[in-house]
Amino acid sequence: MRQTLIAFVVTAAFAGASVVAAADRTAIDILPQTTILYAEIPNPAGVLSTILDHPLRQKIEALESYKAATKTGDYQNFLAGRTFLETMLGMKWREALETLTARGMYVGFDSKTQGLVLLIHAKDAASLDMLRTKLLELTRLGKDPDQVKEAEYRGVTAYEVNKAKFAVIDDWLLITNKSETGKLLLDRFIDGAEQSLANSETFMKARASRAKDSAGWAYADLNTLRDAGVAKKLFAGKSENPAAELLIGGILCTLQKTPFATAQLATSNDGIELELAIPHQPDWVTEERVYYFGHDGGGRGPSLPQIKDTLFALSTYRDVSEMWLRAGDLFDEKINDGFAEADANLTTFFSGKDFGEDILGALTPQIGFVASRQDFSTVLPVPAIKLPQFALVLEMKDPTSMTRELRRTFQSLIGFLNVIGAMEGRPQLELDMDKLPGGSELVTSTYIPEPEDEESTSANILFNFSPSVGFANERFVVASTDRLARELVTAQPAVRDANAVNTSARLTADVLKDVLDDNKEQLISQNMLQDGNSREEAEGVIQLLLGFVGYFEDSSLKLTTGNNTLAAKLALRIKQF
Repeated sequence: MRQTLIAFVVTAAFAGASVVAAADRTAIDILPQTTILYAEIPNPAGVLSTILDHPLRQKIEALESYKAATKTGDYQNFLAGRTFLETMLGMKWREALETLTARGMYVGFDSKTQGLVLLIHAKDAASLDMLRTKLLELTRLGKDPDQVKEAEYRGVTAYEVNKAKFAVIDDWLLITNKSETGKLLLDRFIDGAEQSLANSETFMKARASRAKDSAGWAYADLNTLRDAGVAKKLFAGKSENPAAELLIGGILCTLQKTPFATAQLATSNDGIELELAIPHQPDWVTEERVYYFGHDGGGRGPSLPQIKDTLFALSTYRDVSEMWLRAGDLFDEKINDGFAEADANLTTFFSGKDFGEDILGALTPQIGFVASRQDFSTVLPVPAIKLPQFALVLEMKDPTSMTRELRRTFQSLIGFLNVIGAMEGRPQLELDMDKLPGGSELVTSTYIPEPEDEESTSANILFNFSPSVGFANERFVVASTDRLARELVTAQPAVRDANAVNTSARLTADVLKDVLDDNKEQLISQNMLQDGNSREEAEGVIQLLLGFVGYFEDSSLKLTTGNNTLAAKLALRIKQF
């Protein structure tokens, strides 16, 4: 236990002497202009309070699985070590941590010395000196009391433990991995400096976007990183494969020009939000990547129809036809050979129509994807593993001509799948058509079970699927089930959202919990096989998972362009108790 405690102390230990009053300085005044990476948590105590005092904590501590975990030997050893530490410090661990970090934690990377530095602004010099003394005493109680090496630089006592260097100046704790960086910072503490990060035009322009109540904020000087040859593939603007291109192709284009990047964290009882942002100009987007944002840079994803038990919804703008036709400019030779082969096969499949120009080009760039929980209460057979149903929601530019073409192609595809399925002993798909009021129509296919499986409740996973397409004016739906296709085709047209963004996605926690609960027995069995747990232990693990998921509302992602900024915002919302 003592060895574990000492290892912890070594990573957090510090020492030094008060030499110069530095309480009125900020981290950006201390750090040099050559700092290319910077991050700050201005109020660690507030972040800690949000976590430890959140109503969710009581819910977690009330779980039987949590109570069981607190009775293990490892946890009891941890408590004993924490009590020993608190006794040595003369205060509770939380009070010590809040005292140490009362005025913020700041991280920087200096390109000149290639050193990483952590600056911690404590409550006051006296408190920091007390903690320094106590932690040094604790460190020297270990098996190697001589592990702490001392040196003096300009009247400041600096220390080294396991290659980390530490010093204290008034109410500031300085920790770094390089002596050159430590000396540079100590010189700036002692002498002051005319030029600092606070004088950097690029940094201050980035800092203007920082919210006053931000829980955390970070900055990266991308100009310097690009010039230094860091992450060459990222800044070269080339993606490795078509999937990555669809996801981040336009962002890669902007990364070749943008001067900096920022990250901002917001925390509250409602959840957490992380926003990543870079300056963006529409004319930075090269011609081959116009498909990502649109010709005017304002491409927006569609508003999607509302469906029951939505698990996941994605709305995005991507002109896939343009990307397909410009593949030669986007990918390497090997990938383009694959595109050429696929294009030839698909052109044959679509009766000689060019896939990129005639088929993909007949669809608008507004793309939607939805997934929902399946209801098997009125369906037989029921698969043993119950998967969500999902669908692509697309828009046709000319529904009159394309509906017939797409309907015929789908029917041909089902015939092809039946031939392959027969060779592999899989059930056959039966086609059907349904004309709906208002001119909408469905083309559905359903797997036909063997007589002995017709009322099975543990059928093959294939019975999650009944591939179908639907047409409703401009709307074109490709769904994994006939039920979802019908729901999407008959849904009222979605109201256009004036605040629509380039890409938005949302995962609903309650529905995810229901989907997991539908497969609870399968999850328990899998846990028993993979982890060697007893059934009781496996049930506890899965119940903990379900309980944990149930504490959340949803998670979401939005990619926006506006005010000359490209931003991705990730959010996780917690249920209110």
